[in-house]
Amino acid sequence: MNSSVVIERVNALTSRDTSKCSVAELREGLNDIRCLRSWLDSLQSRLVATMSELNSVMPEVELIRESGLSTSDVRKVMARTETIGSVPAFGEALAAGNVTSAHVDALSSGLKILGEQSGKLIERAPELLVTAQAMTADEFTKFVRRTAQTLTDDGGVGRFEKQRRQTFLRHWVDADGMTNLFGKFDPERGSIVSALLDAGVEAMFHSGDREVPVECDASIEPNDHRRALALVALLQSRLDSDSLGGALSSSLCDRPARAEIVVHIDYELLAGAVSETGLGDARTCRILNGSELSVETIRRLACEAEIIPLVLDGKSVPLDVGKSKRLATAYQRRALAAVHETCAIDGCSVKFSHCEPHHIEYWENGGETNFNNLVPLCSRHHHAAHEGGWKLKLNTETRVLLVQR
Repeated sequence: MNSSVVIERVNALTSRDTSKCSVAELREGLNDIRCLRSWLDSLQSRLVATMSELNSVMPEVELIRESGLSTSDVRKVMARTETIGSVPAFGEALAAGNVTSAHVDALSSGLKILGEQSGKLIERAPELLVTAQAMTADEFTKFVRRTAQTLTDDGGVGRFEKQRRQTFLRHWVDADGMTNLFGKFDPERGSIVSALLDAGVEAMFHSGDREVPVECDASIEPNDHRRALALVALLQSRLDSDSLGGALSSSLCDRPARAEIVVHIDYELLAGAVSETGLGDARTCRILNGSELSVETIRRLACEAEIIPLVLDGKSVPLDVGKSKRLATAYQRRALAAVHETCAIDGCSVKFSHCEPHHIEYWENGGETNFNNLVPLCSRHHHAAHEGGWKLKLNTETRVLLVQR
């Protein structure tokens, strides 16, 4: 919309006496508001795109300060701006009021699902735009999600790899002298960070905050304050007993840096996922922090993570709540290290210390945690064994590993 059209719509809205309007006139007013809001959202994305090119400005911070947006809204605006940059036609339609920001956000979600294969969805931009203009935002969201799922052929690997590459952490000092942190972590690393921070918070809470008193402003949530102290403890690595107290030090420093995940997964999906026909299932499981991971990614994390299964039936009733499972023991790791100096995949030179124990027969399928069912795999080959669908077979006498790709 050009400025004259914007002014015309604003005048129509402000001059209308809503108490005397007919239903048709009220609907017209709602339509004017929708068009104006879309135009403003388009303009906002243009400003953010320009800010992103400036090294001295952080768009995320400016959106919080100047626009008064919440963190979740800021994430939507940043993703929306990136999507408009990739699919300009949607930006033009947004500026014209032909689609809403919710339609663009739906497209952003579809691109996120596809990851490296997002080009497949971008190629369909013209027909997607026509569809968006004929559907409500909710209808279009479901349509894009279904379309993205039909286009993906990697079981969610592309999306996960994109998330790993998008992991970042920034820090700066504001005008009040306070150090600010802002970042994003992929679901795997994020679950590790969350688990360690939560361990610190719980340690302080259950100690009665005797060793680390909670002294924070009324506007600060006490657990947020504890979480900040826990982060400092993590960064300091090994702590002396005088800094943050023995209980917190022991909780954080002796805790292995592994993921702790509560997986919410319905019984039918779980049952299908552990069958031979479900190995490439592109559907996802939701973990406690709200992130989504593919079934195969959950399987790979299970090789190292402390898993707390929460299995639900069709009515969301818990069927089983398990305890943290201890997988490869210290003695088993030592035995593996004695036999495998590097990753078990032939030709891979990644050292054992940088590898992860992998179950030849999945633990979910009844595989035992014993020496003859474990091999060390580097991160790349661990992904290939799970998300990539590789079939591994171990000769327990020679420890020769056969790979069927």
